[in-house]
Amino acid sequence: MPRTARDTGWHNRGMSVLDRATLRHLAFLAPACLLLTSCAAEGGAVGAVATGHFSARHQFPVVMVSWCGDSPPARIDLTSEEHGWRLNAVREFPGNELEVDLSAPGEDWSITDTDGAPAYRVVPAAEDIEYTLGVTSVAALESDSEHDIASLRFDTELMAEDDGVYMGTDAGGDGTLVGADDFPPEC
Repeated sequence: MPRTARDTGWHNRGMSVLDRATLRHLAFLAPACLLLTSCAAEGGAVGAVATGHFSARHQFPVVMVSWCGDSPPARIDLTSEEHGWRLNAVREFPGNELEVDLSAPGEDWSITDTDGAPAYRVVPAAEDIEYTLGVTSVAALESDSEHDIASLRFDTELMAEDDGVYMGTDAGGDGTLVGADDFPPEC
């Protein structure tokens, strides 16, 4: 005569120990995912201020960073084919907007080249060299990804020719010239 589940007694024990442990872990998975996604950056924008003044050819612009979500900027990368700099935040920034003078970032940032060697000056090599500016959040550094807040390509010649803000987003690409009052865009 074949044995049934009633004969083995499993109906009296309920789920196996392994099934109960798995269910307990799954119960914590949904809140953990919600917590992780609420802390991650959800995009944003970076704007390079174009002054329309000839001196802008010889220095990097002030940039405005706006981020969505709870994870502030932790690193700003400024790179060209010839050279690159990395500004690493030495503190967390409150709110969701920040302004940084790339030529003189101040004590909130440590400056290195892209190889990690200390750098003391952030100066463009020439006005026609294209630079990529990328902003990375604290959460993205922990997950080893880059430029999740925003990125922007520009050259300093543009900063000297135009007046406004060259804006880049988390979608990347070339900047779009907008009026200063139009920055930041809504999340």
